[in-house]
Amino acid sequence: MNNKKILELVSKILIFKTEHCQHKHSCIRNTFQGASEAFIKAFIAKLCLNGLMLLLSLKKVMKSDKKFLNAFKILLNKTNFQLGLFMGLQTFLLKGIQCSLRTIRKKEDGINALLSGFIAGGLSFMTQEENVKYLVRVYLFGRAVDCIYQSQVEKGRFKHRKIIPVVVFALMSTLISFAFFFEPEILPLDTYKMYQNFSGAEMNDSLWHMCNVQAWRNKINAAKSS
Repeated sequence: MNNKKILELVSKILIFKTEHCQHKHSCIRNTFQGASEAFIKAFIAKLCLNGLMLLLSLKKVMKSDKKFLNAFKILLNKTNFQLGLFMGLQTFLLKGIQCSLRTIRKKEDGINALLSGFIAGGLSFMTQEENVKYLVRVYLFGRAVDCIYQSQVEKGRFKHRKIIPVVVFALMSTLISFAFFFEPEILPLDTYKMYQNFSGAEMNDSLWHMCNVQAWRNKINAAKSS
């Protein structure tokens, strides 16, 4: 194969778009563009979350010797890039696999979406560390609950009520608050620290908290043994 044929093949791949694809540009451009946008959005979202963490721990940071360095480490660290890479990789695999399945199967149906979502989600999730996996699980669980709710509303199973998302969020917050006060070991360390900083707990409060945790454990153990 000479250079001319290779260039022709590459150009065809770059401008190729299946008849089932609804995106504006070629499949290659759509894949890379979607991945880059997902990376930027996830990076900025984590940056905003780190900014909130910085505000909650500002008093502690200002008391440290290296104020600006510690503040910078809280605001910008490797988790920003890890979360961005996760979302970018997932989007890249999702779009790429879906376009490939449309080419191979020569049709568009729910199977393409199911297979591409399963493969892309699994492969991208396996590349992440535990702290990033926790953030992803929280985000995806919230999105999954919202999708289920919206689908049931569209099917007419029940009418949309503004109070329903509030109740769901309140229930999730209740579970996390219960875990914080009585079973802190099941919470990720960064989540536990965030709640602790937000509560402004001092030494006496932390001691009282640990006593409550131990009392709850004793109560559970007594109930199991009886």
